[in-house]
Amino acid sequence: MTKSSGLSQQFFVRGYDLSGDVGAINSAGSPRGILEVTAINKAGKERVCGLTDGQLEFATWFDDAALMEHVALKSLPTGSGNVLWALGGSIGSVAALLYAKQINYDWVAGQDRSLAGRIMCQADGTPLEWGNLLTPGKVTHTGATNGASRDDAASSAYGIVGAIHCTAFTGTNITVVIQESSDNGGADPWATKLAFAQITAAQSAERKTATGTVESYVRVSSSGTFTTADIVVAYRRGTLQDEVAL
Repeated sequence: MTKSSGLSQQFFVRGYDLSGDVGAINSAGSPRGILEVTAINKAGKERVCGLTDGQLEFATWFDDAALMEHVALKSLPTGSGNVLWALGGSIGSVAALLYAKQINYDWVAGQDRSLAGRIMCQADGTPLEWGNLLTPGKVTHTGATNGASRDDAASSAYGIVGAIHCTAFTGTNITVVIQESSDNGGADPWATKLAFAQITAAQSAERKTATGTVESYVRVSSSGTFTTADIVVAYRRGTLQDEVAL
């Protein structure tokens, strides 16, 4: 990987593509609580890690067109939903995954007549996770599709996290899975590692996990009865350092 700029980024909230309305990411973090556990035989403080949090705050411009930010954010749902910030538009581009509550819908009307919002999403049970895109940004499937693969160079033993957003859909249903292979589908055929819930409508999003070993090659595959589906998929391999096992 190399140094990169902040060009060509994408942003999704609960299955809405808000890339054209979000002007800036003000904060993306996973702060960690620290607990002091100093014993009487220590000359300095001892600390252990406590709970890890997650947050994404973004700036947006007012847009009440169909499926844009006002429609997506104004209702302030009490439940939690998925947020995905893609720092590029290629397979392998870094992506931030967050299962969170939207806690505000705040606006400022500037003297220059600008109308700008600042929206905060805070983690609900799972910290902000850094992963990678498994589709080249948002893509359109027009039938059963096997996406291009990504080679992570080695298998891993700690499971996988997947996140999907479906922003547009025409048809009856689509099932999207993450598949794995040790040799890019050669002697070791592709097999499903993680299957998302069947999608029957747009503006849907899901975070899902699977346990166990994940082979070095992974890809997205779709099937179902549909004409078009606009989806974006990201993933993260589990690690030994994860606070909670997948």
